Amino acid sequence: MFCGKCGKKIEENTKFCPGCGEKVEAKKVEKAEVVKTTKKEESKESNGLGIAGLVMGIISFLLSFVLTLIILIVPVVGLILSCCSKGNKGIKITAIILNALAIVSCIVMFLIYIVTLGSIVGGFIDDNQDIISDITNEVQTEVKSVYPYGTWTCVPYSSGSTSYDYNNISSNDKADLTVLKLNKDNSYQYGPYVDSYKNYYKGTFTYEIETDKNEQYKSQGYSFIMVKGPITDAMVDGVKKDTTSESRIELEMELWNTYNNDKALIMFTNTYNMYFCER
Repeated sequence: MFCGKCGKKIEENTKFCPGCGEKVEAKKVEKAEVVKTTKKEESKESNGLGIAGLVMGIISFLLSFVLTLIILIVPVVGLILSCCSKGNKGIKITAIILNALAIVSCIVMFLIYIVTLGSIVGGFIDDNQDIISDITNEVQTEVKSVYPYGTWTCVPYSSGSTSYDYNNISSNDKADLTVLKLNKDNSYQYGPYVDSYKNYYKGTFTYEIETDKNEQYKSQGYSFIMVKGPITDAMVDGVKKDTTSESRIELEMELWNTYNNDKALIMFTNTYNMYFCER
């Protein structure tokens, strides 16, 4: 050890420098004070993280019952800060516990809210099942009234005829049945139910909703659609037929709303042949 004034080497525990008489004890105390102050500042900085985590834990714990998952980020950050703290162990442990409780509380309250909300929605659906069913049927009816797509099985129709069972089309003699397929890609195929690979007309179609007519007959439960398109492929009794640009299919569909638009009266406007159909 050396004297801070004259630089002379001195023994340990010497109170005065033998060269210049300077007190050695005061310098040692001063050095100790510097070390002590430095450690105190480091401890203060570390405690700051713990206190910040503690404050966040208290706030989040009080608010978790109201803000649930929205406030969840606060205790998560508080927990991270608390775990990183190297200060007072008591503050650190308290902060960790409070933040952990806040996280658990948020999750529990969120689950309670979900269960409660599900119960309310389920009760509403049960209490209003008839209304929901009516709305669903109306939507389905509206969709089917606008889109004529589907496979329609048909029998010849004449007013007052008792030759066919119009309530159950498929129960009639298969030889009397005709099938009209209106596909969603706007292609169609029309022909007899039997031997459809030997007798058919194919092509593409467009449709038009007859707005004025629909308004006129809306109260009676009818919707009208006009379907038109060229015939691009035809076969009769297994023999291919030539098709020209003038070969067309044109029909009017009278959809019956009372049957959810799954039944219709179809008239081919070029021949006036009428069929009762079901999809």
